[in-house]
Amino acid sequence: MTMTIPDASVAAADANPRGGRFPEPAPAPTIRMAIVDNDAITLHALSELLSQRFRGVTVIWSASDGREAIAHALATATSPDVLLVDMSLSGMSGIRVCREIRRRNDRIRLLGITSFPLDSYARKASAAGAQGLVGKESMRTLFDTLGRVLATGVGPPQCGVEFEPAAQAHRRLREEPPHGVDALSPMELRVLQACTEGKSQERIAAEFGIVSGTVRTHVKRIKAKLHAATLSHAVMLWLTMRDE
Repeated sequence: MTMTIPDASVAAADANPRGGRFPEPAPAPTIRMAIVDNDAITLHALSELLSQRFRGVTVIWSASDGREAIAHALATATSPDVLLVDMSLSGMSGIRVCREIRRRNDRIRLLGITSFPLDSYARKASAAGAQGLVGKESMRTLFDTLGRVLATGVGPPQCGVEFEPAAQAHRRLREEPPHGVDALSPMELRVLQACTEGKSQERIAAEFGIVSGTVRTHVKRIKAKLHAATLSHAVMLWLTMRDE
């Protein structure tokens, strides 16, 4: 693109009759976007395409891990306006990422993306506070849905499921009493995740820098909150409930 320098007559027309010049129009606000997806190729492609397709959009960070994405999203310096969330993350699911962010934030618009049939996630994504869900198979559809989320705050209904604006979903989740996995503390979640990896309580204690008795206390509380008879039962429940 070639930039043309205005001549004196144009400059005179822009001048303020009282002297000086009219202020320049304010630049369009930048939309801060972020992506969490465990596919490195998808992360790179989306980052490049989004900046090209949407004027004023800046991808401020990308992540492949759900917990890392939550930390970035909730930190003031790195909080995006829109976060694209892969539904099938390993470790912590995209549904859980949406729920954890939405319970704590009423501003970030969350758009779920998936390679799987949309009916696998539509209801769960809406319940977790996402503003929309779209498949990865068509970039045109993904961009159209994202454009709608940017313009109106929510994406179109999917599989008969509608989505709430961020602030409304935040209020709903904040008013729900914590239960199941949501009732677990951050340390209890870490201990439970370590248990799903087959680590002994002694190894967990060593890795976390705590004594074995503290690990046993966490396990006892985990079983009580999940209404599990045994640790194995708690692990099974966790694997089922973490995607909800």
